[in-house]
Order: sequence, then C-alpha cells, then structure tokens
Amino acid sequence: MTSTVLTAIVVILYSLASLLVIRSLVRPTTSLVSTKHRLLLLALISSLIFHGVLIKLQVFTATGLNLSFGYAMSLVMWVITALYLLISLIRPATNIGAIILPLDIITLIIVVFLPSNTVIATGSSLMHLHIAIAVLAYSLLALAGVQALFVNSQEKALHKNQSRQINLHLPPLETMESLLFSILWGGFILLSLTLVSGIFFSEQIFGKAFAINHHILLSAGAWVVFGTFLFGHWRWGWRGQNAVHWTIGGLSLLVLGYFGTKFVLEFMLGR
Repeated sequence: MTSTVLTAIVVILYSLASLLVIRSLVRPTTSLVSTKHRLLLLALISSLIFHGVLIKLQVFTATGLNLSFGYAMSLVMWVITALYLLISLIRPATNIGAIILPLDIITLIIVVFLPSNTVIATGSSLMHLHIAIAVLAYSLLALAGVQALFVNSQEKALHKNQSRQINLHLPPLETMESLLFSILWGGFILLSLTLVSGIFFSEQIFGKAFAINHHILLSAGAWVVFGTFLFGHWRWGWRGQNAVHWTIGGLSLLVLGYFGTKFVLEFMLGR
C-alpha cells in the first residue's frame, strides 16, 4: 500500500471523525466511551492506526528518523490526536477534536504537496528518548492551547450572557479550566525534562556540546511563559483570560522555536 493511498484513507477517516465531533457539539456532551460516541471512537482508533502505519513508512527509516518539516508535523499531529483520544476516554474533552481533527486533515494534505526533503536524525537511544519527550511536551501543550480557546469562548459567552448552542453543551467552565491546568502541568513538566536533557546531556544525545540557537532560545522562552503563568495560577489564582493569553503565548513561542526554525532551515536556507 503506497503512501498516497494511505494518506487518502486517513484523510477520509479523519473527515468522518471530524463530522461526528462537530455533531456532538450541538448535543449534550457524553463520555467518549458512551453508546452515542461508539462510531466516533471507532473512527478515531481507525484513523490513528492507519496514520501510524503512514508515519512508520515516512519517519522510521533504516538509517534513522526522517524528521523533515512535513513528516515532523505529521508525527506531532498523530501524537496530539492519540493524547486527545486518551484524555477523552477519562475526561470530558471530546470538544477538542473539533479543532484537532481538521488540523490532522490539513497537515496530511500539506505533506503531500511539500518538497520531499530528507532530514535523518541518527544517534543513541538517549537521543530518541529526548525526541520522544519533546514531542509529547509539544503535543500536550498544543492540546492545552486548543482547550484554552474553548475556555475563552465559554467565558466570554458567560460574561455577555450569551447562550451559544456550542457552549450550552460543553462541560461546566470549572471542569474545562481544571482540564486545561492538568494538561498544562503535564506539558510543562515534559518541556522541563526536554530542556534539561538538551542542556546537560547534549554531548551524549547529539554528539556535540550544548550550543545556543534560535530553537533553544524560543523553547526556553516558552518554558518561562508557561512557568510564570502556572506560578501565577498557584500563587494568585490566575485563570480565565490570563490562562488563555499565557497559554497561547507560550504555545506560539514553541511553534516558532521548532517548526518555524525547521521551515527556515529547510525551505529558505536549504539545509
């Protein structure tokens, strides 16, 4: 089965899952494991399986990990979607899929039309562990960013006494914020591990001493943003609009630090 055929299958499955999630936004929210969401659960699992096979063909090569811009985006989106599925099984988070799943489709289509670059990451198991932790950190914080958008929409509707259909069937605002902070803490801890491993184990992981670059500076800036907000939440009870602004700000720095840097290096500088 070729990558093109696999991509088409995954896009169709994600499209079905997207429609089911969007339909659920105008109906009372229930657990993803409920009877009402059985078809959605099947579509999500099928999407992740076929997407995983596609990533195996594209990213995991005989010589190392092909982490070119498009394939890295696809890998991160797969991890984000897998985390979304896991979180939705235990917490009321089905709504996040209304943004995540269409982004999966857009990413897969972009990858098809991107130049076929090859960026092979070889190295020890320590380097692969570092990459895995980094991808998990970015994925959790991306989920936090999406959740922050829903919290923002819900809070604005409450303040303006607007009963939008989409907000009527979301979980209570306190529940939504609780999930946001749980995801943020998980992502912040993993991002901390990513930076620490990159600083102290750079030579063992990458084969060279630690060097300051745009990626490191922007990632460290994101860590400061997330850390400042989480401290403010713990110390002064920051929430609401503060949560939204700080979360989106930190996530923007992360995206610029990794994908922005990769885009410039691969497509503008040809490295």
